Amino acid sequence: MIYTSKVGNTEITLDSETLAISVHSGSAVWHSDAGHQLRVITANDEILFKSAMTKQHEAWSSGLGNGIRSRYAAIPGLGGLEFETLIWIETSTNNVIFEWIPIREAVNVSIKSVCFPAPFELTGKQSYSSIPFLQGVLLPNDWQKELPPLPFGGQFCCSAATMPWWGQTRDDSGYIAIVEQPWDAMYTVSHNPDTGGRLSVGWLPTLGRMGYRRALRVIFPGRYDYVGLCKTYRGYAKENGLLVSLEEKAARVPGVNRLIGSAVAHMGIKTNVSPDSRYYNKEEPEKNQSLVTFAERAEHMRQIAAMGINKAYLHLDGWGQPGYDNQHPDYLPACAEAGGWEGLAALSRTCGELGFLFGIHDQYRDYYLDAATYNPNNAVHLADGTIHQHTIWAGGTQNYLCPSLHPMYVKRNFEELLSNGVHLDATYLDVYTCNEPDECTQPMHVVTRKECLEYRRKCFDYLLSRGILSSSEEVVDWAIPSLVFCHWAPYPKAEAGIPVPLLNLVYHDCVIIPWKLGKGEWGTPDGQLGFLHGLLNGGIGYIEPDSDNEEIARVKVINELHEKIAKMEMTNHEFLSEDRMCQRVTFADGTTVTVDFEKETYEIGAK
Repeated sequence: MIYTSKVGNTEITLDSETLAISVHSGSAVWHSDAGHQLRVITANDEILFKSAMTKQHEAWSSGLGNGIRSRYAAIPGLGGLEFETLIWIETSTNNVIFEWIPIREAVNVSIKSVCFPAPFELTGKQSYSSIPFLQGVLLPNDWQKELPPLPFGGQFCCSAATMPWWGQTRDDSGYIAIVEQPWDAMYTVSHNPDTGGRLSVGWLPTLGRMGYRRALRVIFPGRYDYVGLCKTYRGYAKENGLLVSLEEKAARVPGVNRLIGSAVAHMGIKTNVSPDSRYYNKEEPEKNQSLVTFAERAEHMRQIAAMGINKAYLHLDGWGQPGYDNQHPDYLPACAEAGGWEGLAALSRTCGELGFLFGIHDQYRDYYLDAATYNPNNAVHLADGTIHQHTIWAGGTQNYLCPSLHPMYVKRNFEELLSNGVHLDATYLDVYTCNEPDECTQPMHVVTRKECLEYRRKCFDYLLSRGILSSSEEVVDWAIPSLVFCHWAPYPKAEAGIPVPLLNLVYHDCVIIPWKLGKGEWGTPDGQLGFLHGLLNGGIGYIEPDSDNEEIARVKVINELHEKIAKMEMTNHEFLSEDRMCQRVTFADGTTVTVDFEKETYEIGAK
């Protein structure tokens, strides 16, 4: 039986036998992928919706819209799980909303994800998908390369998806799909050059239960190329309180204006790699330790000033006694061999005297077993009650610290830093905006993924309350209201698709992004000059104490541009040549940046 619902120029249909869905938007029609089966993935199996012994479908309406309601029960292998789906059209917007609603939880069955709705078919060789994987990529329908795996299992709210949406574009239409509960969701991308790309959402359990309603909002915008999709999402972000501009952040913390147009110097103090770390060098053990004093780093900043750089920010790693990536969160005091508290305070004063900003690297997720106050009860406990453990980083064996404790540890440590005369203009809290959100089942401090992100933002907000600019590894939009800048916002590997600045098309005027300016830097497309990508993305540049004249000149150019357009929306991006080597962006004040990656040239102008 075919069920139909219509609002305005939008119509949805559901085939009750196959569960196939079609959406008519104006003259365009989008069909769900006939080869994709709606399913619940458990620890041991994949169970199809259509295997439910009880399936009911009916027309549905409310004061908000009309749609089709379905109920699924008596599903073999799902431990009594019952749920409903609701596919409806919102009257005020003509958006199509796909809801999955648990009615009865599964018993004695471990659910890994629920796959609903099915992806749309994307036909046509000129069609493409827009995916906010890291900075962003376009995946053409006829893409010939094998896609790399997504990090963190494709979870949203981390570098796998810096914004919780994807979009698809073809000749006559396009849509953007927005995940409204991204903290408990992931996505998959499959691609075949003959049939095109398929993107779909998987809903994740929270603390072992599905727990609550999930929704995917599908919008059919007027401008349906990748720029139009970004602008549609920008409107959604503004409506939902995510779009907080640098202008607003500068009103809260005036130091934002000092960071605009600043060169970034990334330096370290102490390295100490544990023998049980993956990075321990067994062949040359002397390379596992190194030390540069605070006084030497002060001299390096004087060298940068002597280059004619009048605005800079020092990001300092390894300043604590244990050394870089060791014994967190008990990282204090300042490294004694490097000069102790007085040496660190003197370095911060030197930066201030030079007119530079000073900030430190810090870490509150990694929880090292040799930390002074380590207690396994404070570690993240997984759904099965176990504690995750690994030995990747320099400090060796570690767990993860429960997110509920992060804000208190941050406050404890920073109050001591400030009381020892260390002036901080900014701080980098590692991995918060790169890694996936954690959940913890320890009874004393149960935390959901959503709460984890709230605790991370609370750490940023504490820093801002003390006049300290907040930063983390990358940019993810859950953090935008409380994040001033990041370490980088790179592109994925070349196999993932065509690099395109989706993130900056949405959030350029909300966050400051530094760029490595040379060739071959991580996150810069193969063989292309980072300087040109930094210009195209309207960012700031990294600098070294031994930078040559060409590097210094590039830093000055990119930072001068940033002074002009940092608080401007990026309004357009376009490819100017068939090989995509020549590209142009436009900012809200009319400034244009045109680059040619093959000729390694650029032009800054205005339309």
